[in-house]
Amino acid sequence: MPSSDPRVRAIHAWLAASAAGLGHPEACACAARAAGPDPWQALAAATPIARACPALASRDLGVDVRLRTLTPDHPCAVARVPAGAPFPQLAPQARKSAGGFDTPRAMAYRVVRAGLDAASGPVRRGLDPACGSGTFLLALHEAGVAELRGEDLDAAALAVAAVVAPSAHLQQRDGMRSGEAEDLVVGNPPFVPPERQEKGARLALRQRLPWLHGRFDLAVPFAWCCAERVRPGGGLCLVLPASLLAQPYGLELRRRWLAQHRITVLGQPEPFPGARVTVALVALQVGGVPAPMPPHGVPIEEVLALPAAPFSTQLRPGDAGLIARLRAVSVELGAHFEVDTGVVVHGAGHRRADLLSDLPGPGLLPYADARDLRRGRRRWLDYQPERMHRPKRPALFAGPKLLVPRVVADRPLEVFEDHSGLWVGHTVNVVRPTGSVLPLARVAELLRSRVTRAILRLERGERLDVYPRDLRSLPVPLAWLELPALDLQRAWGLDDQDWHRLEQVGA
Repeated sequence: MPSSDPRVRAIHAWLAASAAGLGHPEACACAARAAGPDPWQALAAATPIARACPALASRDLGVDVRLRTLTPDHPCAVARVPAGAPFPQLAPQARKSAGGFDTPRAMAYRVVRAGLDAASGPVRRGLDPACGSGTFLLALHEAGVAELRGEDLDAAALAVAAVVAPSAHLQQRDGMRSGEAEDLVVGNPPFVPPERQEKGARLALRQRLPWLHGRFDLAVPFAWCCAERVRPGGGLCLVLPASLLAQPYGLELRRRWLAQHRITVLGQPEPFPGARVTVALVALQVGGVPAPMPPHGVPIEEVLALPAAPFSTQLRPGDAGLIARLRAVSVELGAHFEVDTGVVVHGAGHRRADLLSDLPGPGLLPYADARDLRRGRRRWLDYQPERMHRPKRPALFAGPKLLVPRVVADRPLEVFEDHSGLWVGHTVNVVRPTGSVLPLARVAELLRSRVTRAILRLERGERLDVYPRDLRSLPVPLAWLELPALDLQRAWGLDDQDWHRLEQVGA
């Protein structure tokens, strides 16, 4: 008797089709059809199978509804696979490498609605250039978009999309290639950090888009290419990594979008189900007359005046002017302090463990990374510059200094004062005075303050990391150089309203 669970029916259909000699994409199509007539149920049941990799069982095994392998007689097993037979094997690393994470139904509805609202004129054609197994195609269809187009490199995912969205025109191709102008483009681009990008493809992207720089995520060029495929006045809405809205690698994209398009929706950062990443929805009218940035109507020129041009839901009109007034009576921290990251202990052919020890010894130097600082732990470094990726100058660690862990997440800056000559790893920023008259304790107070956190958030957006360039640029009130005992509000000459605004942002 057929199972009432669409997932079980899909697994059995895939196993039968594969045992009959069909390839993985064809077997995935069989799985989607077997799941039932409801396209959303078919999508949910067949997508995990499409994301898996076909493998041959080395022994008799069972498979549960999540495609986990079990013993054949396990109570959670829903299908039995004899030794030598094909089965769909989970492949999380391949999924991460491709940046393939499937969008929840409710989020797809929100994206399509925002894209439709952004467009001017009728919307007849809709494209998802990284359609996977068809989530956005289904949402577009239900929203009444007549002509559906989907593109993806994954043949198995496209096979599922062909079943759940049979009216869509599907192509196995790179969504970053040029194509016809569409009324609406929606989707969830692949999130692939530089470590997982193929070097040749990354170089080709740099040649094609010379403004790409730094350690860019693949979502940056993909988002740019998506906008290029929308007709003037058409709509675009994408699920983007929240880091792209603030980090330096997305700066040029943000500036170009602000200057060339009209941003209509900037969503609050939110966790993406099933992945350890925070995302935000961004919608724009391509080629539209630039308008104040949502959600609070910040003038575009104010956003562009900030060094990171962040797409931030915290920004309010007047914030950029407040920061400008504050900086007008300040000097940057980098004028009186050297700021750099610590050493990268490992190197080509060498591990951290080769140069680090938990016990002191002759010639070994006291060392800590960010985690060690928080725990009050010390380790010992065998300083061999020729074996280290970034050895740094010994003078950076000599004498009094402040140590600021790089990862801040949703916390104020952590600051540790050191007078012991401690060496630190690259997860820590070193702030060392270069003839400054400011007491270290006073600078530490500034770095730990809510106001510093507010300045970083307003100028650079919500960030996970704080880098040396961020610390170097922090404003230090000039009044402190003569009267370091002044409190920060008086030193900057801020009234109560401005001070309250900064404290509110930095809370």
